[in-house]
Amino acid sequence: MKELLGEPGFLAPSGTIGADVSYLLAVVFTVLFLVAWGMAKKAQGTRHHKLILVSMVSMIIYFVGYYYARSLGVLSFEGREGFGGPDDVYENVFKPVLITHLTLVVLGMILAFYMLSQGFRASKRVEGEYLLKDGELKVSPRKFKIVMFTIMGCWGAMQVLLLATRDNPMGASIAYALIFLTVALVASLEKLIEKIWPDGANRHRVLGRFTMIVYALILVTSTATYLMLYFIYPLES
Repeated sequence: MKELLGEPGFLAPSGTIGADVSYLLAVVFTVLFLVAWGMAKKAQGTRHHKLILVSMVSMIIYFVGYYYARSLGVLSFEGREGFGGPDDVYENVFKPVLITHLTLVVLGMILAFYMLSQGFRASKRVEGEYLLKDGELKVSPRKFKIVMFTIMGCWGAMQVLLLATRDNPMGASIAYALIFLTVALVASLEKLIEKIWPDGANRHRVLGRFTMIVYALILVTSTATYLMLYFIYPLES
C-alpha cells in the first residue's frame, strides 16, 4: 500500500499518487457535504439523509485506510519528509498548517460518527420522508455504557492489528490511542450537549453547521499543505 501511494502522481510534477488522490477526495467529499447541506436547508430531508450517509461512510473508510497507511501523519513529525523549503517556513508555516489539518481530520472523523448517530436519533419517517422531530433527545444510561464499551473494544482491536502488521507500531499506536480517547471524551460530553441543546432537531441543525465549517477548513488546510509540498517547496530531485 505504501509503495502504491508513493508512486509519481498526476496533478503535480513532484506529487505522488497518495497525495493526489487524497487531495481530490478531500475536494469531492467537501462538495458532497455542501450539496447535502443545501438539501437540508431546502427541507429535502430524505435526499439529505441518503447523500450524507453515503458520503460520510465513504469518507470514514477513506480516512481510516489512507491515514493508517500514512501512520496518521506521524512520519511528518519525525523530520522534514517531502518538504523542500527553508527551515523557518517549515517550522512557522508548514508544520502549524499540517498540525491544524491533522487535528481537523480527527475532529471531522469524530463529528462524522456523532452526526450520523445523532441524525438517525433526531429524525422520523413520515410517509417515506425523513424529517427532524422536535423534542428532548437523550441517551439512556444503558446505551451510554454500550457506546463506551464499543469504543474501548475498537481501540483494543486496533492495537492488536497494529502489533500484528507493523514492526514498530509505537507512533501509530499512540496516535490511535489519542483518537479513541478523544472519541470517548466526546461521547462523555454527550450529557453536557444534551443540557445545552436538549431539543434534538435544534441540536442537529447547530452541530450540522459547525460540521460543515470543519470540513471546509479541512479542504483549506489540505490545499495549503498540498501546494507547499508539491508546487511551492517541492523536494529537489
